[in-house]
Parts: sequence; C-alpha cells; structure tokens
Amino acid sequence: MTKLNQEHAEVARKAIAACGFDAAQDLAASVSDLLVDLAHLCDAEGLDFVAIVTRAIRHWQVERIDPASVAEGPDVQILIGTTGLPPPPKPVKRPDKRKKSRPA
Repeated sequence: MTKLNQEHAEVARKAIAACGFDAAQDLAASVSDLLVDLAHLCDAEGLDFVAIVTRAIRHWQVERIDPASVAEGPDVQILIGTTGLPPPPKPVKRPDKRKKSRPA
C-alpha cells in the first residue's frame, strides 16, 4: 500500500472513530454501519447513493494501482434485487375528521 493510500486509510479510521460505533464490534461491521449511514444521508439530500458508490469503487480500484492517476477506472455494476426485503408498510387508515353535513 502506498503512503498516500495509507493516509486515506487513516482518514477513514478517524471517520469511523468519530461515529461512536460500538467499540466491541469489528472493523468490517463499523465500515458497513458507516456506509448505511451515508446511504441515509444521500436519501435525505436527494443524492444517488449507488451512483456515488459506483464512482468511488472505480476510483478506489485505480488508486490501488496508481494513487496519482486520473483514469476513470473499470466498469462497475451494482445490482440490487428484491429478495430479502421486508414487505412494504400497509397504509394507515386515519379517521375522517371532517364534519358531516346534516340533510336540510
């Protein structure tokens, strides 16, 4: 690993530490938790999380070979299926609070 990539890894370690995740959990779980939190942030801000992660993976692959490269990187495809998802929530029926008119 290059010195620059080691510096990037240290920045990521500090970001995970700042999140205050359970200190007993392993690093892989903390990385996953941070990615999930970033996905929620993207949802809240109207950003395309999958597109951002796809671009990041391309750049990461290039930087593993040459941290100074500006190459686009390899093709990355992320497929998100529906198997394993919970059912969508059922709509909540709310009582009709409008006053009913009386017949004249």
